[in-house]
Amino acid sequence: MVEIGDIVFLVRNGKYEEALELVNNLDNSLDKVLALSAMAKAIYPQDMEMAYGFLEDAEYFSEKIKDKGEKAKALANIASAYYKIGDTEYALELFEDAIKEAEKIKKPEDRIYPLANIAYYMGISGLVDFSLDLFERVFDIVVNLRVNYVKKTEYLIDLGNIIESVGDELPSEEAIKFYERAHDLFEKLRVPAKAATVERKIDLARTLATVGLPEIRKAVSEGKYIYATKLIIRTFNDEKIFIGLLEVALWMKKNETLGYSHIVETALKYLQELQIPKRYLHYVIKLLTELERFKEALKLSMNIEDVELRSEIMAEIAVGMLKSGEIEGAFKIAELIPDIHIRAATVAELRKILKY
Repeated sequence: MVEIGDIVFLVRNGKYEEALELVNNLDNSLDKVLALSAMAKAIYPQDMEMAYGFLEDAEYFSEKIKDKGEKAKALANIASAYYKIGDTEYALELFEDAIKEAEKIKKPEDRIYPLANIAYYMGISGLVDFSLDLFERVFDIVVNLRVNYVKKTEYLIDLGNIIESVGDELPSEEAIKFYERAHDLFEKLRVPAKAATVERKIDLARTLATVGLPEIRKAVSEGKYIYATKLIIRTFNDEKIFIGLLEVALWMKKNETLGYSHIVETALKYLQELQIPKRYLHYVIKLLTELERFKEALKLSMNIEDVELRSEIMAEIAVGMLKSGEIEGAFKIAELIPDIHIRAATVAELRKILKY
């Protein structure tokens, strides 16, 4: 049996004719569309002419599809590929055509999955708002169906799974929006195992806020920390490598994984050669504080010119030190806070925490 992954592998290695032969061996037009779109995305941007050629072939096969649901999925898949290679205007036209095709389906029940597929492809393209809006339209269809509770719940769980899968394909910032919607749905449907899984994905995406590409998040979630750090070093510039390594280390610390301090040390080697941009400074200090690297956090806080902001950050460091058991150091830092009001409030807070 021919797999699309095998075809994409051939294309990436420049074996276009062999790949196209395998496409012709696929069982139906929808599979051919999915393969050709994947081929186009695999060679973008190295060979734009060939990528467009593959997509034109995909459109040709989409016209042969009779089933409206399958045709809608095919058009949305092609639209997603066009969007990735930068032809956004034509991609949006194809997404509209896909929705129109799905809406031709007479029975509301039969429109659920075709529309959900379109929302999926919109989502993985980065059209977050369009995707979530379309998912809400699908929810309305399900809610208004005249079917029993069990069937309706089945549809909603399937939708939750599709929304979650969109998040799996996106960088952290966009992924969180889909994970939160899926988590809310699973909680309302009282599916605790699914809700817990998505909640963990939300936590991971928030922790890997800077470098949370899907492949990196997947590696971290599977405990492949060395591989994740290699991906970060290969993908980002020095300042984001430094931040990303701290984010991975923090996830490991949260999950009580041995070896996170080694990754912190690796990150700090990058810090020696870096001038942290102002937009990242507070975040980096926060990461170092959570990782209990108070000396480095305090040193960086001295670079903040705004006295009030520096005072607030020093207060955070002092509280972090106290919670980690460094009582004497925490009060020393608190006494060094330049803003007298924040200093007094911080000392009072430290004393309050000590009582408990």
